Amino acid sequence: PEYDYKTRNDHLAKFNFRWMATAGSGLAVVEGSVKDTVDIKVKYNLAKFSPDGKVSMHLVREPRNETCLNCHSKPQWKKRGSSFTEFTDVHIAKGLKCVDCHAAGSMAADERIKGKEVHQFGKGDDPSGWLRNDLDNSMRTCKDCHTTGYLNAPIAKHAWLPDLHLDKLSCQACHIPRRKVKSALVQVSDIYNPGTKITPPPKYVWTFYDQNMNYWNHYGELTMFTAKDQPSDPSIPVFAKYKGQIFPVNAVHSAWPGIYTEGKKGLDQPKQRDIYNMWIAHRKDKSKYPQLAKITDNNSDTIPEVNTAEEIDAFINSVTTYLNDQGYDLSGRKIVWVNDDRMYLNGTDYKMLNKEYWESSPYASVYKYSHDVFPAKAGLGTNGCTDCHSFGSDMFFRQVVKYPFGEDGLPVMEPQHKKLGMSGFMMGMSAFREQVVKSFSYPAIFFLFLTILVSIACGVNRKENFFRLNSNYLYILYVLLAAGVAFVFLKPDVNSYVLPDRLTLDANHFIITIFALAAGAYTWVRMSKEKPTGTLLLKLQAFFLILAVVSGILMMIKFDLIYQIVRVAFTVFDISVVISVLISIIYFINDQFIIIKTEAQK
Repeated sequence: PEYDYKTRNDHLAKFNFRWMATAGSGLAVVEGSVKDTVDIKVKYNLAKFSPDGKVSMHLVREPRNETCLNCHSKPQWKKRGSSFTEFTDVHIAKGLKCVDCHAAGSMAADERIKGKEVHQFGKGDDPSGWLRNDLDNSMRTCKDCHTTGYLNAPIAKHAWLPDLHLDKLSCQACHIPRRKVKSALVQVSDIYNPGTKITPPPKYVWTFYDQNMNYWNHYGELTMFTAKDQPSDPSIPVFAKYKGQIFPVNAVHSAWPGIYTEGKKGLDQPKQRDIYNMWIAHRKDKSKYPQLAKITDNNSDTIPEVNTAEEIDAFINSVTTYLNDQGYDLSGRKIVWVNDDRMYLNGTDYKMLNKEYWESSPYASVYKYSHDVFPAKAGLGTNGCTDCHSFGSDMFFRQVVKYPFGEDGLPVMEPQHKKLGMSGFMMGMSAFREQVVKSFSYPAIFFLFLTILVSIACGVNRKENFFRLNSNYLYILYVLLAAGVAFVFLKPDVNSYVLPDRLTLDANHFIITIFALAAGAYTWVRMSKEKPTGTLLLKLQAFFLILAVVSGILMMIKFDLIYQIVRVAFTVFDISVVISVLISIIYFINDQFIIIKTEAQK
């Protein structure tokens, strides 16, 4: 626990790789520098050894979180906006340690590393991670704890949620609805970063933009303060499909100079110092590589960007000239400018590069969000299905970056569902169902319930003869009931006070619709007896009852070949229920007026 990271890092900077752990642990004082060719001298601390020469020092079985974060906090800030604080992560707030999930040895959850007391931790599966892929998903997962109660974890219950969601959504998709700290959405290495305090100097060719496409002097901030001083800068995650499930991710966009060789797989890249030196030469003497002056700020954010055809040509020509000046052999090779999945040969001609469907660029990383998990009651779905299935939802309809800069310097956007490879029609249909159809069906079913109560009350009144009811009174009663229901459902504050919230209604959707369909079946039976030859209303009721039953059965089928039909069935079911409810309401109201009219004629 007393490991001295500063001493360790000092030796890391001196290239004393062999001795830095020895110095950091306090086993010895190490002098010298491999980097500066100064001989290494090691003076051991005898207090760390027992009289028989064995190591005797303070060791703990499980490392503290600070041990892990000493290395991981900075890169995780840039990659994912991870904060690892009690304020941002429900697990850390509850006292969990990194190794509770990234377990090792006898505490590991996965047989690949369990019981092996070696320096090996359970790991996840990141789209951009290529380190020990043989151990992917060997860490403890959400299900390992929240379906078993391990470490006193609350058991997650999603009984109200259709299986379709649990199959297609990762836990993180709903339980990491926001990021409280910024991360780098865009990384470009084609301009000179005008920021300050960036070290070492060659990093001036790296320019970052955050999740809201605002310029971010990340390296400058790292010079001025540590990851513990992260400013709050909330953003909404982008979603991507990875291995069959939807995850919240940072799908990084990139723009950079490349070297294209016909017939060769992949692209090479000029050395970072060459691009830096090219810009330095131009900044000192505008006559050198003068075309770079054409690269300007086109979107008024004070930061120049390569985005127009003229600027692309200027950049490609300048890099080509500089590398030729430095004696690079470019025969058979061509300098190109790469913008995500587009490789520009010049300002107007480009080739599309193959990429994975979860990527923004084949040459940039995609980082899944797994840390900084929100409390359960702050996750998506706590306000009902419309958290995701509505026309204003972030999950499917938010505009996300497709390319960082268009001709006008502004980002080229696309709806989130398109990035997920989902049909706009299908997503629009689901939003229509949840935001429009259900928003009408719940008050309609409630009004149906009231009309049934009115019918029962009228029947009791006729039997007991409490008072004489005429059609005018009945008309006023129904108008007042309709106005009252509309008032309650249209006034959110009154609605939340009088009725169950939307989540409760959605969670009990099956029971509510069963009541509605039972009422529909009852009215169909009554109408069949009253009009054996059939009326339009009778036929419509029969049709929509059958349609509701068929679509309801389809909703419970999990079969990939009819997956799209199943998705349509959800909407067809709710529309059928609504129409059946309206027919039932018409029947019950009309029935009472007919009874009153009949009694008046006697």
